[in-house]
Amino acid sequence: VAYFSAEFGIHESVPIYSGGLGVLSGDHIKSASGLGIPLVAVGLYYSQGYFKQQLDENAYQEEKYLDTKVENLPMEPAVSADGSPVTIQIETRNGPLMAKVWWMRVGRVNLYLLDCDVAGNRPEDRQLTNRLYGGDERTRIRQELVLGVGGIRALSSLGITPGVFHLNEGHSAFAPLEVIRERMLEDGMSFDGSLRLVAQHTVFTTHTPVPAGHDVFPPTMMEKYLQGYSQQLGLD
Repeated sequence: VAYFSAEFGIHESVPIYSGGLGVLSGDHIKSASGLGIPLVAVGLYYSQGYFKQQLDENAYQEEKYLDTKVENLPMEPAVSADGSPVTIQIETRNGPLMAKVWWMRVGRVNLYLLDCDVAGNRPEDRQLTNRLYGGDERTRIRQELVLGVGGIRALSSLGITPGVFHLNEGHSAFAPLEVIRERMLEDGMSFDGSLRLVAQHTVFTTHTPVPAGHDVFPPTMMEKYLQGYSQQLGLD
């Protein structure tokens, strides 16, 4: 099982979560480790995590983002079978966007975290994964492309072929599109045939079943950032 989530609450020293969803995801993979379930987890590495809260003298909330020292965290670069660090690339309307992959052991479960702070990316792109739930719609849709599309490509680079794709919340909703594209490219399947096949291997769960808990992108933005995908998949 490949378990995708935008947050993982593993420990407070790894600030890549904000609340209940992250704690749920963290507990999910810890439970999978305890039960011996063959599961890998995929998320994003946020170098500044979620904001720290404090009150000023007038009792108003202030937010501060602090840099996490990656060298102090229990993770290391993920490597492929030949021992080289894994870096994935996503084609965007502004050129290629790259992300490196971090590896963390959570008991018997491997957690892979994608990080866009990579030499060769534009300065704006290097900051893309700095903050959890930061930025505007443009930031969010690009982060979710990295999580979904980039996450599938990272697993492929690691030689991992999941039998089930578990999407925890809609943040990783682009992952099945990448799996569909792979099936069309590698197996010569039609979009409809690939869609039916991938649907049988995809699970979705939601922690926040209300509209405010989900990202909604206007059609013009979807067309802008997924134009290349629509051409490859033969969709309007």
